[in-house]
Amino acid sequence: MIDRVTAWIVERPRIALGALLAVTAGLISGMSLVGPPADSTVFLPDDSGVAVASQTLSDSFPDSAGLTNITVLHRGDIFTPAGLDHVDRVISAALAAPGVEDRLAVDQPISALPPIFKQALGVEDLSSVSQQQIDGVVAAIEADPALQPAVASLSGIAEGDGLAISTIKLRALGDRDGLAEIELDVADTVATVEGPLDVRSLSGATIDDESAESSSSSMSQLMMIALLVIAVLLFVFFRTGSDVVLALAGLGITILGTMGAQGILGPDGLGVIGLPNQLTDVVPIMLIGLVVDYAIQSVARYREMRGEGHSTAAAATAGLRGVLLPLGLAGGTTIISFLTNVTSPIPANQDFGVVAAFGVFFGLLVMLTLMPAARAILDGRREARGDLAEPRPVSDAIPLAGPIVERIGSGVARKPLAVLAGVGVVTLGLGVAAANISTEFDSNDFLPSDGDSLQDIEALDEALGGQTEIVTVLIEAELTDDRTLRNLFELTSAFGDDLSRPTGAAGDISASLGLLFADWSTDDGFEGDNYDPELLELGSRLDQGLTLDPTGVQAIVDRLEDIDPAGFAQVAVDDHDGQDLTLIQFSALTGDQERTEQLVDDIEGLWFGDREQITVTSGEVIGLEVTGSMTASQTSSITITVVAALIVLMLFFWATEFKPMLAVIAVLPIMLVLLWILGTMTLLGIPYNVITALITALSIGIGVDYTIHIIHRFTEELENHGDVVQAAQATLSTTGSALIGSALTTALGFGVLIFSPLTPFQQFGVVTGLTIVYALIAAIVVVPPLLVVWAAYHQWRTRAFD
Repeated sequence: MIDRVTAWIVERPRIALGALLAVTAGLISGMSLVGPPADSTVFLPDDSGVAVASQTLSDSFPDSAGLTNITVLHRGDIFTPAGLDHVDRVISAALAAPGVEDRLAVDQPISALPPIFKQALGVEDLSSVSQQQIDGVVAAIEADPALQPAVASLSGIAEGDGLAISTIKLRALGDRDGLAEIELDVADTVATVEGPLDVRSLSGATIDDESAESSSSSMSQLMMIALLVIAVLLFVFFRTGSDVVLALAGLGITILGTMGAQGILGPDGLGVIGLPNQLTDVVPIMLIGLVVDYAIQSVARYREMRGEGHSTAAAATAGLRGVLLPLGLAGGTTIISFLTNVTSPIPANQDFGVVAAFGVFFGLLVMLTLMPAARAILDGRREARGDLAEPRPVSDAIPLAGPIVERIGSGVARKPLAVLAGVGVVTLGLGVAAANISTEFDSNDFLPSDGDSLQDIEALDEALGGQTEIVTVLIEAELTDDRTLRNLFELTSAFGDDLSRPTGAAGDISASLGLLFADWSTDDGFEGDNYDPELLELGSRLDQGLTLDPTGVQAIVDRLEDIDPAGFAQVAVDDHDGQDLTLIQFSALTGDQERTEQLVDDIEGLWFGDREQITVTSGEVIGLEVTGSMTASQTSSITITVVAALIVLMLFFWATEFKPMLAVIAVLPIMLVLLWILGTMTLLGIPYNVITALITALSIGIGVDYTIHIIHRFTEELENHGDVVQAAQATLSTTGSALIGSALTTALGFGVLIFSPLTPFQQFGVVTGLTIVYALIAAIVVVPPLLVVWAAYHQWRTRAFD
């Protein structure tokens, strides 16, 4: 099969190139089907309790679930007539934006300073009041402990300037895309209101929009930088312009074809994968680093054959045949390592695995077709004219690289056990460090470091202690259960006490069945109070610790629903034929994963019932769920990937050479590389998050590529020389030198990620560069001693049986 494929490409190069261009054109047509970026839910497992609860809340509580805060920041001299009037006009303009009024939350939709001052001064227009009046109200607030918390939650000092916030609470109403558009419209609207203050809007949509725009533009810029770096390095290695152009053309074809395939496989195409996400966005840069290796190996082997005196056609045929097997095997193993992601419960991981696997497959196809076919045409013409220059070996492109790695080969071949012992000591130390790797991260790290959103969040942290979001707790329990009501009352009481309030909660509960019950069953003695004597009596009986029978509780629930149907629908669903539902809502601080984790633990600890009855949901909780799921899925993914690679390689080496142990030699060093890189991440303080977790698949994909090249060349040289030391020297002086070039280009190709505005991508660039270095070290330091021991064993076994 290899002979037929090789002959077809080299003997019919124009047909091969034409077929490649036709396939590429078909794939590129799919770019029109690529959809917009997916939201954060693609990082939640399909069976996630948080995801299921979020959907249940959306279906059952359309008016109260899915609430989002639009936080309008006002910077400047706030407590002046002009400043407060500007704040007032900004809020009025925001409320007048299309769609806002229809989506305002039923309960406490607006929080802002102007209403407090208007009520205190008895005016409707703050621009007409004096500074003395404003100062008087401020003094009265400072003297009134009841008013201080409300004003303190809306104003503060950030970077030496006054900062006030106004919060608009909107409902999703089952249409999050429509809600996002409204949030962006509000951001544009408030920025156009003239006045003395600097005004900006912050919300989930504005953050996502800025992050997506920054990620898209930065990825495009980083891709161009990566291509430029690769072009320079390729020129250093190849020293001929035509090979550089061909390799870059191959990279361009690979990237465009993969992006088109993403559209064809996406929701608007075949529906195999979902919308693009942060993981699939990294694939083009990954392909630049991975696929360029195929070009380097192809050119290196072709020039090596030319250097031995073969004609162009013979060299192209022999060169392609020499790399087709190891590159195909290495590429196939890399594809398998990426495809194991489809077993992940996280949709984003599944899509990344499919897109990355296709990209590697297509890149392998492109480079093993384009490079030999084009060389056969171009060099064939020069050979016919008699002006074909002597080839420059790729192995001597880096001065002294060949002799150095040759000496390394000699040294590790002569003292294999000593080398392996040293490797074992290093692995043990880094393995211990790897066990303590952190999986925590700050969600703000995924924001552009120079963006408005991060500046606003930092200002909120300084002035008000942090940004807040709405947390909704879904409770699936029978309302007629006395324990359910008692839990709700106790939760409400806990939030009202600074000592028992859950960590990270920014205040009291804003909505719950317990709060609604308390509102209607409490008589404060004011005329016009809304309370019901029957509910008041029930509250009195509960205070005495009496157990309520289900029939009595049901009657009270029915009564509450009758007297306040709108309020009841906001917080409870009394399903006589199924499961009752109720919710609790409050505001919580964001941006600290550890704090969010403690918040969830505290709330669950306050629920004295079945833990499966209660689920905490919010954007931060989703991030927490993603981290835990990512860690668990990657652990299983590593196992699946290693086992799959081992099985495939064992079958191959057994079928071709009856030497399945070579598969262990190919995979074992990569397991060491995984421990090395995870240990190094711990030492460098780089967390294992949704982005850096990709390194597990890359470690196996890149590492197996290198080890297979060494193994394949070693077995060839061992057959030619019959001496393990000579075989190791010859392997590293040729293939080893070429791998140094491949590793250098791949590492620098990924290394451009350190210029990303997003911290996780910077970390990923560092980690990937180190992984490639470690994989190269494993290939030239660990694999040869293993091969020497393996070869010595086989030679001893052969002599013993003879």
